[in-house]
Amino acid sequence: MSGTLDNKVAIVTGAGRGIGAVYADALSKAGASVVVADLDQGNATTVADQISSDGGNAIAVRVDVADESLTDAMAAEAVDRFGGIDILVNNAAYMPSVVTGLLDYPRDEWQQTLDINLSGPLNCVRSTVPAMRTRGGGAIVNISSIGAFEGGHAYGISKLGVQGMTTWLSQELGPQGIRINCIAPGPISTPQGDAARPPGYLEQLDPATPLKVLGDPEDLCGTLLYFVSDASAWVTGQIIRVDGGYVKRPF
Repeated sequence: MSGTLDNKVAIVTGAGRGIGAVYADALSKAGASVVVADLDQGNATTVADQISSDGGNAIAVRVDVADESLTDAMAAEAVDRFGGIDILVNNAAYMPSVVTGLLDYPRDEWQQTLDINLSGPLNCVRSTVPAMRTRGGGAIVNISSIGAFEGGHAYGISKLGVQGMTTWLSQELGPQGIRINCIAPGPISTPQGDAARPPGYLEQLDPATPLKVLGDPEDLCGTLLYFVSDASAWVTGQIIRVDGGYVKRPF
């Protein structure tokens, strides 16, 4: 899809490594100027430098999405450096280490999960929408998870909230020419994710998944590029599961 996003400006949060870095690269290859936003400035700079060395146009910005003053600064930097904002990809997320029932869930872990995974995307939307209005519209992609469909403790609940927020905001933003949609990825292979998986996890998934057990970050990019391009000009408020058919597993 080279050239489909020429003259567009995209912000990707959580883009300093893993799936977010792949999203940023895909948007750049499609022609967009990219703001690589991440909590880790060093990681963001590494990704932005790689995109630039490959012929793209990218800058690195440090952001904590739970802090609206920092998401405001992120949006201001995008406008200052590139002249506007057309695309926002809300990818930054926190995976809590605690796995327990909600009645015993530590309050600090619960709050941190919601601050980053649910309030964070809303902060980014609120910070970037004014610049999108100035451009006459835009496209926002929220990243959820199949964990939202499976009751995955605080993480799954936060990602279910992202889906609800997507549906609601589509009504608010549509009249302003801004579309908002959501991708719910299945199990994806990344160095960080692979190292954290418990023994036997892949064997458990294997008989339940019609296609390959683990997706690659690149498997998500087709849906991402669809949502941010004119190909989805009449699509908003939608949630697409990209999971190899995992949620269609037999009873």
